[in-house]
Amino acid sequence: MASQASVDIFERAATARGRILRVEADRADALPRILALTFDIGRIVVRPADGEIRAEVVAEREVLPAGLVPLDEEDPWWRVLGQPITAVWPVEGEVTPVATQPKVRALKLRFRESDQNPRIVGISAAGPALRVSLEGN
Repeated sequence: MASQASVDIFERAATARGRILRVEADRADALPRILALTFDIGRIVVRPADGEIRAEVVAEREVLPAGLVPLDEEDPWWRVLGQPITAVWPVEGEVTPVATQPKVRALKLRFRESDQNPRIVGISAAGPALRVSLEGN
């Protein structure tokens, strides 16, 4: 359920066409353990947990962990800042005998509409960290 809830959070942002304004992480020089994505409609914090992606809405900036660094000028984020999120889809893992739903091991976020030179950013769980990539560009 936690994985589907994470997808739902991003789907609500895409439905509202939220524009991404800022991206922060707990570190800029290596794979981050936390990403804070600030949209004009709210803030979403992404973390890896048990081999999957977990996202939560954070209402107040004060609730964010201390020491986050901006990634606004880092690739791929500088390419999408100010752009609306228009779609999200999960990349699921296998269903195990104890799991009733597959884990969401990665999310793909599309910024801009498909006919407007879209950018797709992938966020995947990489052990205790997150891997971010720009798809196909």
